[in-house]
Amino acid sequence: MLQSVDEASFDLEKEKLLLLGFYLKERATFRLCKIFEEEETSQILKGFPYSEKELFRTAKEELKKCERSKIRIIYYKEEDYPELLKNIPYKPPFLYVLGELPFNSTFAIVGTRKPTPYGKEIVEKFVPELVEAGLTTVSGLARGIDTLVHKTTLKEGGKTVAVLGTGLDIIYPLENKDLFWKIIDSGSAIVSEFPLGTRPKRENFPRRNRVISGLSQGVLVVEAGKRSGTLITAKWAQDQGRDVFVCPGNIFSEQSQGTHYLLKNGAIPVTSAEDILYHLGIEYKPFEKGKEERTSIKLSQEERRILECLSQYPTHLENLLAQTGFDLPQLLSLLTELELKGLVKSLPGKFYQRCS
Repeated sequence: MLQSVDEASFDLEKEKLLLLGFYLKERATFRLCKIFEEEETSQILKGFPYSEKELFRTAKEELKKCERSKIRIIYYKEEDYPELLKNIPYKPPFLYVLGELPFNSTFAIVGTRKPTPYGKEIVEKFVPELVEAGLTTVSGLARGIDTLVHKTTLKEGGKTVAVLGTGLDIIYPLENKDLFWKIIDSGSAIVSEFPLGTRPKRENFPRRNRVISGLSQGVLVVEAGKRSGTLITAKWAQDQGRDVFVCPGNIFSEQSQGTHYLLKNGAIPVTSAEDILYHLGIEYKPFEKGKEERTSIKLSQEERRILECLSQYPTHLENLLAQTGFDLPQLLSLLTELELKGLVKSLPGKFYQRCS
């Protein structure tokens, strides 16, 4: 057991390894999220029933497995831990990430595993406009609405984040194996708070749902029955101070009972993607095919790459460097060209945003 731990004696890397070892030894239970939230690092370490050597070994074994699969483990005190998630109650102390986490605005869309044609139509109508407005979609890779959200986002050339209730080495449901890898190939991300090897257990998914809402500015519930797990996501979102949006449905449909319950309890009714964007404060002008002003501007492949990384929300120069892979002189030159074309606006503090 570790005794008399001095907080100052631990640099961030050592702290991460020790606490990751503890997290794994204690089977990553939800109570640990509360402990990490309420206790100082030194207090947690004093309670370890394990030797420091044992904890380091356990953590390093997990990190080696992750490295082989190109999975990163991000500790909540590290800079690249998502800012929105960092500020929720009972945040995951560790986030496993496969692929690239988005730098742009994120928005969750969730719903029933058995959608009606109406629910499918909502996704197919809303997602393209949300993607065009610069939002990254977040969902849970489950059957039904979640799957359709990810697929539609990729079809529209957007970015999406899938949050799993398993370890990242276990694809669930297995029927989404191809979709799993398409998400990675698109430059999007798959994330989980669960260690490698974690199987799909019933209790994992309500816990997963708080990460879906925690990663997002708001949550759209498309369709949900009165006992749907989607309602858990909505409850987490409300507890986290996120806006919950709902599309009203058929009052006689079982798949609308949960959404109408949410409407009675403070959810925001929406009938278009523009309603959502308005509430989020995002100015949006739908793209009109054939519009002369848009088609007359010729863009290089590199300029298009930069525009894909920008939205109406300010993005820092460092984030653009990381996303595009360009060196600094090349990136600054391209940004200047886009500014001259009226497509990008520079802001104080080395921030840039896409012009409407």
